[in-house]
Amino acid sequence: MQTTINLCVSQSIDPEKWNNCIAKNVNGLIYSQFQYLNLLTNHWSAIIIGDYEAVIPLPWNSKCGIRYYQAIPFIQQLGLIGGVDKSQIPHIIDLIKRYAKYGDLFFNFSNTDLANAVPTMAKTNLVLDLHQDYHSIAKNYKKDLAHNLEKANKHHPIYQANTHFSKTLDAYQQQYGNRFNWVSPSDFQKLAQVLAFYLSTDQCLVRELIDQTTEELLASAIILNDNKRLYLLVNVITPKGRQKSSNHLLIDQIIHEFSESDLLLDLEGSEIPGVKDFYMNYNPIEQPYFHFHHNSLVWPFNLLKK
Repeated sequence: MQTTINLCVSQSIDPEKWNNCIAKNVNGLIYSQFQYLNLLTNHWSAIIIGDYEAVIPLPWNSKCGIRYYQAIPFIQQLGLIGGVDKSQIPHIIDLIKRYAKYGDLFFNFSNTDLANAVPTMAKTNLVLDLHQDYHSIAKNYKKDLAHNLEKANKHHPIYQANTHFSKTLDAYQQQYGNRFNWVSPSDFQKLAQVLAFYLSTDQCLVRELIDQTTEELLASAIILNDNKRLYLLVNVITPKGRQKSSNHLLIDQIIHEFSESDLLLDLEGSEIPGVKDFYMNYNPIEQPYFHFHHNSLVWPFNLLKK
C-alpha cells in the first residue's frame, strides 16, 4: 500500500501525533514542536507522510494575495522530521514548490536528500556532545579559551540558576534588538510566550554569572531542553562581563553542569565570524543545515530577491 502524502493547515493537525513524531526522531528539533510553531508563526501548514510517520512544517505568510514561505526569528531549522523513501522526494519537493511560489525554508541537518534535490546553501550550526565527563571535554578547549577562563575565574563570579527569563531577554533585546533588522518587537513578544510555555513544562532554563560582591549580572543564557539537546537560544553579556571574559566562563559552567548526560549542547552556530570563532573555542562539531530559497513567481514578481 502506497504511503499517503498530504498537505494540511495547522488547524487540522493532531498535536499529539505531531509531537510524538518530533519526539521519537533524532532530527525532530524543538523548533518543530507544535507549541513552538504555533506561538512563533502567524501561519503554518505541513506536509504529513502517512499517519505522522514523517512531517515537514511550512511557515508562511501572504502579501497582495501571494503566499510565501517565511523565515521566522528564533526558528533555526525545520525541514523533514522522520524519514521517507528517496523515491518520495520529488513529490515532496513538488508539493513544497506548488504550495508557495516564493520564500525561504531551512531544512534540518539530516535532510541531505532534500538539500540535494534543490539548490540550497549550507548554514553553520555548532553542537557539542556532553556525554563525556567535564574534564574530558575541557581538555579539548582551545588555548585562547583556557586563558580567558583563567581571567574570568580571578574575579570569583557566582554561577547560578534563575527561575525567571525576563531580565535576560530584556537585556538581550536592548543590546542586540536594533542590530537584527529582521526581528521586530512583536517577535520578541512571541519569544517571551514561547519561553513562558517551556518554563511551565520545566524545559526553559536560565543560567547566570553574577559579580560576587555587587551581585551585578555579568552574563546570562536562556536554554531550552527537549531531552535531546540543550538549545542556547539567548546569550547576553554585559559591558562589565565582557571586560572580565564572563561569557567564556558561563558557557564553560553550563558544559560542566550538564556533562555526562545524553544531551547535545546546541550552540545555534553563527555566520558571523567573531561569534563562530568564540564558540569554536569549545571544540564543537559543525553540523550544517540547509537554506532553500524558492522563487517561481511570474514576471515581474520574480524579480524579488534571489
